[in-house]
This record gives sequence, structure tokens and C-alpha cells, in this order.
Amino acid sequence: MEKLNALTFAKSRRPVCELTGRVATIQLVTPFLTLYYSTREAAEVSWEGIMHKLCPLLGPIRSAPASTGSQEERERRKKTLHISLRALIDLTQTEATKYLDKRQYDLALPGALQALQFAKTVNGEDHIDLVGPFLILAEVNLGTGGLTQAENYLSRANWIILKNPAASNVLRSKLHRNFGKLFALKGNYSEALRHMANDIYYLSLDLGPENVQTAVGYFNMGNVFIAQSQLEKGLAFYDKVVDIWYKYLADIRSEVAEKAVLETANTTEAIGILRSILETKQRSLGPDHIASGEALYTIGLLKLFTVGKDNAITDIEEALKIYTKALGPEHPSTQDVSNVLSSVTD
Repeated sequence: MEKLNALTFAKSRRPVCELTGRVATIQLVTPFLTLYYSTREAAEVSWEGIMHKLCPLLGPIRSAPASTGSQEERERRKKTLHISLRALIDLTQTEATKYLDKRQYDLALPGALQALQFAKTVNGEDHIDLVGPFLILAEVNLGTGGLTQAENYLSRANWIILKNPAASNVLRSKLHRNFGKLFALKGNYSEALRHMANDIYYLSLDLGPENVQTAVGYFNMGNVFIAQSQLEKGLAFYDKVVDIWYKYLADIRSEVAEKAVLETANTTEAIGILRSILETKQRSLGPDHIASGEALYTIGLLKLFTVGKDNAITDIEEALKIYTKALGPEHPSTQDVSNVLSSVTD
């Protein structure tokens, strides 16, 4: 990483930052190409977020294409470039999503920006493939408090979806989910609930209303009701989330459900959601209430199938104490928790 010598460039051709679009003051020299950034911090974030993986692939793409050769050769080069860019769209979106799932918003940003740039190069300004990067960029800004920028990205994504009636239900669900989060953060709860209901509707069309991915929508609606001090409604939506996950995990135990669903669900997010629900139930209903026990038991089951029994035992043990106190040791639900605990501690 070196300080950029501005005198080596004509004023009208000064390089701009890969991340911010501002005038560059730093250059990052790699064996494949030189990258330009406005600050050292921007260079470090961009490198860690995506460029350490992208540089070896980006060098040949950014080099000036040969103008010589036959028409057939030029067409072949164009086709190869098109295929390469499509692969890079997948790579950059995957990396950005990985960081987004971990709420590492600064590291998600470089990949999302590159994905958007590649998608525009391949498809133009209004193609449906731009919606994915726009939604990731919106989520990044929602996470960092950039509500105005988030709304701009969501509006652009919405415009593209309106022009593409065949847009998938999953994309529509994500759009409404993020609009719901935006309006909730702005305190416009009626609009937030409308968009969150649409999120659930579109995802239900593909996955069903009882799917664990649809459960995120119920959780978001519960949060809005809690924010409005409508505790009873909020807890009802939280109960729905716990019920969906409990039934799914119970079906896995009886080999009715597909474990593959866990590969498509964000289980780290799900554990966080269930933990948040548990904390709210403990505050509002008490730590020994059966509803708190059900949430705790569900967390334990989810951990059991994702991160291993050592991480699950404590939650299941605590849940058993609540079930025993609230329902009695002979109740079928208490016996179920006891049997699971015995199976993981033997």
C-alpha cells in the first residue's frame, strides 16, 4: 500500500476510490493490478471484504481488450468475458451475503458494490439481476443507519421489479422485508407492518406460511408491535416463531422433516431471533413461565442440530427445570424434554 503521487496523473484522469468514488490518495499494488482508494481504511476494508479473492480474476478483465483479430475471435473474447463476469457476480454476492449474515456491514459493502458494477456491465441498468446487489446494499445501509441511502437502493430495486412482472416471489419478499425494516427504523409502523405482511405473503407462496424462513417475517412484525407497546400482539407473533421452529425441529427428530432446510436457513440469525424472543418473554412473563421454557428448549434443539450437543445441553437443562416447575415432572412435554436431555448426556 502506497501513497498516490497525484502528479503522475492528469487532473482530469485522477483515479477514484474503488469503495467510495472519491478522489484516490492511496494505491494498493498487487501482482495482478493496481487498486486506488481514498483512504488507507477504505483500502483495508475493500481488500478484506472482497479484493483478496477478486484481484487474480479482475486483472485480465480490466486489461484493455485486443482490437485485433477476426470478427469470430472478437465475438469469442466477448462471450468469454460475459461468462467470467457472470461468475464474478455470483462470487461477489456470495461474499457480501456472508458478511451481511454476520452483521459485518463494512466488509459486506465492497462485494455488494462490485456485484452491482458487474451486473450493470453484463445486463445494463434495469435488469432484474441488479435487484440482488441493490437489496444487499440496502441492508448494509440499514445496518449502519444510512436510512436515506437504503431507501434509494430499495426504490431502485422496486422500480426494476415493477418493470419485471416475472420477478420471483423470493425477491419480492426480500424487497418488502427491507422496506419493512426501513419504515420501522423511521418510526412509520403502519407502513412497516404493511410491508412485513407482504414479505410473509410472497415467501409463503413459495415456501409456505409455516416455513422456518417465513418465521423471520413473523419475528419482524412482533418487533414492531413491541415497539408500539402492544405487548400481547407482539408476544403472539413471537409464539408463532417459536412454534414454527419447534415443530420443524421435532419433525427432524422423527425424521419427517428434511435436515437440508437448515442449510438454506440462516441458523445463526435464527438462534439470535429465538434468544431475543426468550429475553422478551423472561422480562414480560418471568423466567419461570412455560413460554420462556418453550423458547429456551427450542434454542437448545436448534443448537443440537447445528452447533453440537455440548452447546445445547445447558439450554435444555434450564428448559427442563422450567417445564418441571410449571407442568410437573410427569407431564408429556416435561418427559419429552427429559428424554432429549438424557439422549444427549448419555
